[in-house]
Amino acid sequence: MNEMDTSRTLRLLFPQWQGGNNPPYVLGAHLLNWLAPKSNGPFEEVPVDLNPNVEKEQGIIAKSTVLQQARSAKSLIHKHNPERIVVLGGDCSVELAPFSYLNEKYDGDVALLWVDAHPDVSIPEDFENHHAHVLANLLGVGDQEFVAEVPHLFKPEQILYVGLNDMIDALHSEPMKNMKLDIVGPDEIKQDSSKVLQWLAEKKPSKIIIHFDLDVLDMKEFRSLLVAYPGTYEEYTKSFPQGSSMETIIRVLQDVAKSYDVVGLGITEHFPWDSYFLANMLSRLPLLGDIDNKERPVFNTL
Repeated sequence: MNEMDTSRTLRLLFPQWQGGNNPPYVLGAHLLNWLAPKSNGPFEEVPVDLNPNVEKEQGIIAKSTVLQQARSAKSLIHKHNPERIVVLGGDCSVELAPFSYLNEKYDGDVALLWVDAHPDVSIPEDFENHHAHVLANLLGVGDQEFVAEVPHLFKPEQILYVGLNDMIDALHSEPMKNMKLDIVGPDEIKQDSSKVLQWLAEKKPSKIIIHFDLDVLDMKEFRSLLVAYPGTYEEYTKSFPQGSSMETIIRVLQDVAKSYDVVGLGITEHFPWDSYFLANMLSRLPLLGDIDNKERPVFNTL
């Protein structure tokens, strides 16, 4: 359903990077905010610690920082009590507070479309970066301090994966294997959106939340992705599963929005390699930056 009035839509810029342990997500989030159409609703930026020194805590990289930033996001959301939220991240863990809020606000009468190459249901024992835990936390699984931040847990029947094509084994590990999460794969949305719309018609939710991780896109078409690191790009285009085209994802999300009330949209994991390298170069040039600066860009690859 087309939304005419955005005055009750909170736009949340959340440039968190610690959940994926990759500083370029800060620039990625700010570029998303700059590129996205302007809105007339409220705007907040979640404060994010920029200190690059992070440690593993109870199996999670920068756990206390990510947890505190989630609580800051929660506070900013409750300040406005919005009807809808747009989140511009940052890594996938930025979705914890806004999606928790929306599920509670609408008393669980929502469907969550997880448009992502990855399931994001890992636990600390298997994976140390929180961006891969966030959906598990929303379902009540994983680190209990993060789970405690979700007042109204999602149920497995509320979740539909769209475009999932990597790390699927996480769905079959403890304790996720007893939860049945439905999947519409990349091949099933190439021609039309019928599989997604059929699932929604069966579930009959009053509201829709959309998580859109840009890594669901085909890296040959869209290269601002972690997996598209220039040093291994050619190798990875051959070895990684092919993602969906931009036009395919646009069509699916437009088709959903024409028939259902979308109350949440999170866009995450924008990894702008060229812009990140360019920003570092500009900071080291004469008349612009520090010509004695030898510091190269900091990032982690796969």
